[in-house]
Parts: sequence; C-alpha cells; structure tokens
Amino acid sequence: MRPARDGMTLIELMLVVTIMAIVAGIAIPRLDFIRYRSDAAARGVIGQLQAAQRLAVTRQYDVLVSFDVANRRVRVLEDVNNNGRADAGERAQWRSLQEQTLFSAPTTPVSMSGGAVVGRDLRTIDGMPTITFRRDGSASGDAEIYLTSPRLRPSDQRAVLVTESTGRAEWMRYNGSGWIRGGI
Repeated sequence: MRPARDGMTLIELMLVVTIMAIVAGIAIPRLDFIRYRSDAAARGVIGQLQAAQRLAVTRQYDVLVSFDVANRRVRVLEDVNNNGRADAGERAQWRSLQEQTLFSAPTTPVSMSGGAVVGRDLRTIDGMPTITFRRDGSASGDAEIYLTSPRLRPSDQRAVLVTESTGRAEWMRYNGSGWIRGGI
C-alpha cells in the first residue's frame, strides 16, 4: 500500500503556471486600459468640482474653477473677496489631469458645442474658461467639460456636466453612437 500524497509535484505546479500564463497572455491584450483611465479622469474632474462646491458653501465665498486646456490641469481658486479674479493672497490649487488624458472638443457634443470646455455664463479668467461656485452651492452656469485620450477615439470621450442651479456634476461616456451616464 502506498500512502496518500499531501502535495503536488514540481511538474504539476509548472503545468498550472504555464496554463495561467497562456490565459493571461490571451486576456491582457484584450483589456482596454485607456477606457479605465478616461473614466478615472472624468471622476477626478468631478471630485475637484465637488470639492470646490463644498469649499464655497463651507467658507461662504466664491470658488473659481478654471480649466487650463493647453497644460491639462485644473485650478481651484478661493476668491475670498468675491471679485471674480485671482488676487494676491488668495489660495489656488492646481491639479493635473490623469495620465494620458487631455481636454478635447468632442466629435458629438452632449448638448453644447464649441470646444473642450463650454457653457452658459462661463467666464475667461487668466485666459482659462472658468466656472464659479457660489456660497449657496450653485454654479455660475451650465457647463460641459470634455476629456479624451491621446489616441482620440470616439469611445475614449468623456463629458463632465455641471448643472447651474444645484452645482451638481455628473459624467457621461460616449459609446460610439450616443452618450450614456458614467458607471453604467
């Protein structure tokens, strides 16, 4: 009689590792990491907008969010004296977009066309389109911010929408034929 084995042989282990490597080799090229980066970039811009809105409500002064399209970054400026511009002593934070993401005009806009950052009542401050969050949490106007990847495929396009009355921000994904809400 032979006693029962408690483990596996080296050959069995190597066979399992080989099979896993083959499956991974087939699956990884099929993953579209840029899609996930575009989603993350849209969520990151929403996070910055929501933080600016909370700051405006908490501190009871206007907060300006400007989009530096050329340098792929967002500025959040605490407008302590509510004069609508950057003054000495007012705090500004810069945040870059996610890696491999840029602002870009969409092939098919959600509702407003004209560029990468468009909207009613957007102002240009320091050469950048800017949306203002007021002390009550509302925004200075409806806005649409469009993001994409360097490969510029329509399926990589994302839109961040800001609603004037509530200051609410949400994101959408372009699926090739139309816009759908993000996360779906």
